[in-house]
Amino acid sequence: MSALALAGTAQAAPPARQATALVLTVRYSDVEGNAVKTTVLTCERGDRHPRRALACAKLAAAGADLRAMRSDNRACTFIYAPVEVSVFGFWRGEPVDEVHTYPNSCVMLAHTGAVFDF
Repeated sequence: MSALALAGTAQAAPPARQATALVLTVRYSDVEGNAVKTTVLTCERGDRHPRRALACAKLAAAGADLRAMRSDNRACTFIYAPVEVSVFGFWRGEPVDEVHTYPNSCVMLAHTGAVFDF
């Protein structure tokens, strides 16, 4: 086989898929002892996140940027019970390390949808 044939084959191959592996954490201040929940999201079948497909779609729409996630405009109370969320790992091969605090869990879910709903 000629070198040209091999080079042509290598160029025609589809690009490798970039892996996603994110550790998602939620810390609730309104629960005794500041309860913490954590899960891993890979956007692959067998993922432990109960709403994997919706969470991955929300992250994709925002480029995995928590600050870019817009509210779904649900009505939330003005009760201040801060919820801190964090996302750490790799989104489609790119490193992610972000922490954001919302005034309460309703506002957090309004902005992040299924991402931290586990």
